[in-house]
Amino acid sequence: MELWGKFILVDQVCQNGYINRTELTDKVFLDNPLKVGLNEKIYKTGDLGRYRNDGTIEFLGRVDHQVKVHGFRIELEEVEKTISEYDSVSAAVAMVEDNKRLVAYVTADEEVETDALKSTLKAKLPGYMVPTRIVQVDEFPVLPNGKVDKVCLAQIKPSAEENENTKIELPSSELEKKIAAIWKEVLDLPSVGVHENFFDIGGDSILSIQVISKAKTENLVVSPNQLFEHQTISELTRYLEAQNKHNTKAFDKTEFKHLVPIRSSGTKPPLFCLHSGGTHFFYYNQFANHLNTDRPVYALQASGHKDELVLHKSVREMAIDFITEIKKVQPQGPYHFIAYCYNTAIGMEVTRLLEETNDSANLIIADTMADYLSLFAPSRTNVRTSALLKRLKADPIKTVHRFVRSKFILPLKEKYKTLTSSGSEKLIRTLHNNHIKLYREYDWKPIANDIRVLLTEKSATDFNTKVIASWRKMTNKEVVIVSVEGTHDKLFEDATIVKKTASIVDACMKEFESTRKTG
Repeated sequence: MELWGKFILVDQVCQNGYINRTELTDKVFLDNPLKVGLNEKIYKTGDLGRYRNDGTIEFLGRVDHQVKVHGFRIELEEVEKTISEYDSVSAAVAMVEDNKRLVAYVTADEEVETDALKSTLKAKLPGYMVPTRIVQVDEFPVLPNGKVDKVCLAQIKPSAEENENTKIELPSSELEKKIAAIWKEVLDLPSVGVHENFFDIGGDSILSIQVISKAKTENLVVSPNQLFEHQTISELTRYLEAQNKHNTKAFDKTEFKHLVPIRSSGTKPPLFCLHSGGTHFFYYNQFANHLNTDRPVYALQASGHKDELVLHKSVREMAIDFITEIKKVQPQGPYHFIAYCYNTAIGMEVTRLLEETNDSANLIIADTMADYLSLFAPSRTNVRTSALLKRLKADPIKTVHRFVRSKFILPLKEKYKTLTSSGSEKLIRTLHNNHIKLYREYDWKPIANDIRVLLTEKSATDFNTKVIASWRKMTNKEVVIVSVEGTHDKLFEDATIVKKTASIVDACMKEFESTRKTG
C-alpha cells in the first residue's frame, strides 16, 4: 500500500509551557493553525507518523530516535523492532557508536547466533540499517525513570568469545594497508576492518569513484566493476594480487566500458539493467540480490566514471555500444532488459536495434512514462495553463509555492551544483546532464515488440492512464500492465518493496521465455 509523507504528531493542549525554558516552550508549544479558540496552543509531541491511503495513521516512532549514519537517515526504532521479531530475542536497543557504526544490544532467552541474525536483517532492511556489531547482554541498565541507560549500555564490553567473533580484523599486508587508508579517508572512519563491506559501512556510487581516483594516485588500478564484485579489503586485495601474479587480462571484465557483471553465474538468459538517471549501476545492487539465483544479472552504464568520460552524442550511439558488449556475454536472444526513468529511451533503442537482427527482446519499463518531456512541449501550453488555473483555484498558496519552486528555485539549485561541483561529483553531473540532453533529442518511434510496464498506484488518479497511453503509442503490439507495490522512488531501494519488485520481474521474464518456447 502506498504511504504518504511523514509528519509530526501534535496534541491540543492548554499548558503555558516549560518553567524557565522559554526557547524549548517556543519550539514545541505552537500556535494552533486551525485557530480554534483564543490563544490555543498545540504541542509538538516528537512522535513521527504518516497517513496511509485508507486514511489511517501509522505510528513510526520518535523523531529524536532518528540518526544519520554515512549520509543515511535511520530510525532506530525500526531497527529495534525488526531485531525483536527474531526468534528468541526478547528486546533490542540500537545506537550509533563514536566510530560512526550502528550497533545493537539484545536480550534473549538463549544464545543468539549473530551471523544468522544479521543474515535475517539483511533480507528485511537496507544494508545501511543492519548493525555492524550485535552484543547480547543479560539485561539493559535503566535510569531512575525506567528508560534504558544508553551511556551505561555502550560501556558494556562483549565477552571474550563474543569479542573474538566480532572484533575488527585490521589490515596487515602493505596492499591491505594502502586500500584501508583510502577507505578510511573516503568514508571518514577511524578504522576499517579487512572483512567489512564497503557498501555496508557507508560506501556508495560517488564514494566508490573517489576510492578509484585515490587508488590511481597510489599506482593501484581499480575499476568500478572490481570494487563492486570485491566489496571488502580482503577480497579486493586477493583479486589484485592474483592479477599481478599472473599478469594476465584473459577475458578480464575490466575490458568492458559499459557492461558491469553484478552476478555472472547462472544458466538462465541474463537480465540487463539499464542504469538510472544517476548514470551508475549501484542502484540495482539490492534488487539483484532478490532475483532468481540462477539468473545472471548485468548492468549497463554510460561511462566507466573514470577520468576520461564516454559522452555519447545520441541515444542510438549509446545503444550500439551497449549491444556490442551485451553480445560478448550473450550472443543470441531472448534478451531481457529493465529500463527506468531517463533510460526508457535507451531501452527502446536497444530493443529496436535487436529487432533489426531478428533477436527477441523483453523490454520491462519500471513505472515511467514514455517521452515524459513531451508533456512540456509548446503544443501542450494550453493544457498546462488550464491545469494550473484549476490548481490555483483549489489551493492558491500551495500552487504558487510549487510553481516558484519547480520553475525557479530548483533550476537555480541545479545550475549552482553544476558550477560548484568538482572531482567525482563533477563527473557524475557531467554524465547526468549529457544523458538528459540525449533524452530530449531522442526521436520516439514505435517498436514491433510487446512492452511490459510495472505500474505503482498514484495519488493522481489520471496519471497512470497517461502512462499507459504513452506506451501504447510506442508499440505496434501489446502493452502488458503489471501492478507493483510502493512508489516510483522506492521500487529498487526500499528493503520490503524491492523484494516484491524482483519477484514480479522474475515472473515477467519467466512468462516471456515460456511464450518464446510455445510460440
